[in-house]
Amino acid sequence: MTVMRPGFTQTSAECRVVVLLPVYNGARYLAEQLDSILAQSLTNLMILCRDDGSRDDSLTILHRYASQHPQSFRVLDDELGNLGARANFSKLMQAALNSEGSSTAATSTYYALSDQDDVWHVDKLAQLVAAMRQLEQGDTHLPALVHSDLRVVDDQGQVIAPSMAAYQGLRPDRDSFAAQLISNTVTGCTAMMNRALMERSTPVPPECIMHDWWISLVASAFGKRAYLQQAMLDYRQHANNTIGAKEWVKPVARRYFISRILDDRHHEQFVANARQATAFSTHFAGQLGLHQRMVLAMARGLAVHYAPFQRVLFRILRWL
Repeated sequence: MTVMRPGFTQTSAECRVVVLLPVYNGARYLAEQLDSILAQSLTNLMILCRDDGSRDDSLTILHRYASQHPQSFRVLDDELGNLGARANFSKLMQAALNSEGSSTAATSTYYALSDQDDVWHVDKLAQLVAAMRQLEQGDTHLPALVHSDLRVVDDQGQVIAPSMAAYQGLRPDRDSFAAQLISNTVTGCTAMMNRALMERSTPVPPECIMHDWWISLVASAFGKRAYLQQAMLDYRQHANNTIGAKEWVKPVARRYFISRILDDRHHEQFVANARQATAFSTHFAGQLGLHQRMVLAMARGLAVHYAPFQRVLFRILRWL
């Protein structure tokens, strides 16, 4: 894993950022999120959003911003209704690729993922673009992913934890393809992709657990990735989060090991991991190396309903 240090800067001239913003019943915090994107120090950006059949005023807010900022705001209107978070994001990814076309200029376009209820720090996009340029090193045809830490706040904006990675006990350094098959280390709202990664990741299949997890897998399998240790946004923790941040508590080692080996409570999650691995194997059949096919076979084995076997596979994949 490439780690970018806080404060890294590099020119972001001659590039464009498309911000992909799926929305569903997000009216309460949506304007604050949008204002923080429009206030970015990097100004060559387009916000592409789609409302997923909200029952609140989200769509009205989006159209108001579109009318106020016609050069940097587009609402994807359709009659598809509620698709769910994963499919909503996939629809935005495909629309972004179609609108940018396949010109040379499109290879200088980067794609940032956004939630609907956070607050971005003013240099978020500039820092991510600088890191992306360093990661690509001029090779825009190789899939590339950059993501960062974030600060956890409550619904009033008060800080709960200055680092989500520390708060949740995450290990962003465990970014191998095998490790990503069983645990996603990318928080989607911090992520930026280049065009090559967008094309490889689209469409997001219905069998995947979440869009950012799928993107992380594609980057680990076929490209490269970098992590910025600096928190680039305030992640709002509230009752309506789709996933949310949960504090990690270190367990008692001996009892933890024994209980985890015999614990059957995570069977459904293991089955979801296996389903996602199967989808990846199918989607990229013929493009995978021997090691990738081997670890995918192990991940598919997580569907076997026998807790000790699942735990052994989990531990092997985590360390490969």
